[in-house]
Amino acid sequence: MTKSDRLYGELKNRIIGCEPGSAFYSFRTIMNDYSVSQATVTAATRRLIDEGLLKPNTGKEMEITDEVLKYRQDAPPVVCLAMPHWQSDWYTFIEHHFFDLASELGYQLEVLRYDWRVGAPESLPQTKIDALVLVADSQKLTAENIRRMNQYRLPYVIFARDLAGIAVNCVGLDNEYAGAKAAHHLIELGHRSLAVAVSQPKSESIFSRIKGFRQFCELHGVGCEVIDCDIRSGDFSPEKVYRVLRERFAAGRPGFTGLFTLCEDSASGIYRACFETGLRIPQELSVVAIGQSWRLDYFTPALTALGTDISEMVRQTIRILKSNLAASSQLDYERKLVKPQLTVRNSTAAFAAAK
Repeated sequence: MTKSDRLYGELKNRIIGCEPGSAFYSFRTIMNDYSVSQATVTAATRRLIDEGLLKPNTGKEMEITDEVLKYRQDAPPVVCLAMPHWQSDWYTFIEHHFFDLASELGYQLEVLRYDWRVGAPESLPQTKIDALVLVADSQKLTAENIRRMNQYRLPYVIFARDLAGIAVNCVGLDNEYAGAKAAHHLIELGHRSLAVAVSQPKSESIFSRIKGFRQFCELHGVGCEVIDCDIRSGDFSPEKVYRVLRERFAAGRPGFTGLFTLCEDSASGIYRACFETGLRIPQELSVVAIGQSWRLDYFTPALTALGTDISEMVRQTIRILKSNLAASSQLDYERKLVKPQLTVRNSTAAFAAAK
């Protein structure tokens, strides 16, 4: 351990016992009290400034910040929400729910935006962090990312992912149930010939949704077709879905009366393909999606969808993290799946009405 490391630790212990807004020692005072050089003081205080515990004043002294409150014995845990640096309604919904529930569930939130191309943050903020929540792109999360998360030696949860068979805490959507619920809704309306549009890059979550949909159809003797739109990571899915379905619809009736799309983003492509080929929703084709954004009410007709209960996912995530923080030893890993909620709008109708 270097001199600056030792000085950093001792100064930090002193700072934690002080009140926010109070003045801290000058460089000269620290040098005299600890018999160290100016370079050593500079290196130690720079770390404390980077952590947000100190801020330089215009004079010779430094000021203690509100960050010290996070170190109080009764302070709520600091949860770091690590999200890909990518514009997305989905990521915005997640962030808002974590902020909205912080006071109720008793935690402080720090948000970290990491490079979406690497799948997990390569470093953490130097401020106090007690636990981590990782929101990861389904195509980017690898074994190397998991090893990196383990190296931080903090309790963490992979959010909005179902990682069955992997020794990590995860909270996600029950994707098989989502697929089965979509099929159940359409079959309950009297549809006997259904299809699922593979409208997202293939992943375990996507395969689970398809599996649930197909199994429910099979159990009820209903025909099910899988339409692969060949969506790759980085593709604009509405355009690809539109082209595949327009070609299909232009050749004649689609051969099914109910369509399940795995993502709300692709629904605009479905609607355009139907409009241009004269296929009416829901009179001739009922459409149900997975999604929960405000835009679904503004489709014409409004889109029936299975929405993720993000609030419940946040609650389960914080419960797992707090259990790990309170435990004296390693707990068993938890895999918590939250069932989606079906919101019936105007894009689905009984098959009798279609006839």
